Amino acid sequence: MRIPILILTFLLSSIGFAQDNINPKELIGFGCYSSGTSSDVVNDVTFDLNDNKYKKIIKKLKSKNPAERYLAVIVAERLAELNKYELTEIDKGLIKKAYESNDLVSVCSGCTYFDRIGLKKLLTKEKENFMWTYAEFWLEQYLKK
Repeated sequence: MRIPILILTFLLSSIGFAQDNINPKELIGFGCYSSGTSSDVVNDVTFDLNDNKYKKIIKKLKSKNPAERYLAVIVAERLAELNKYELTEIDKGLIKKAYESNDLVSVCSGCTYFDRIGLKKLLTKEKENFMWTYAEFWLEQYLKK
């Protein structure tokens, strides 16, 4: 009986350590923790989208925060696709630079998944990248085609 209890204790404590390497100010999450809330970075960009503050979001392409750059890239691309914002050559260069970046972005999903993923990998728009699935749903919700 002691061995199953020890194993269970170890597993439960390791879940708590999963959040140790995560920087909450650089966290991308569209449904984190048991409450399913969005991360602060996602909330900030969502508010800017609701207020049509597109230039404010585009400026985040220059941010040192990789989570802000990630959201700025996907929003900028969607805005350009919808003809709601015309990207400058500088914007396009910053987007290209983000696609080549190995900067780590903290991500979360639910109450147990926390990780750090390279920006280049996070910007991959493939089904294997489940964060893109969440991001795409978020974009559809706030920037309808």
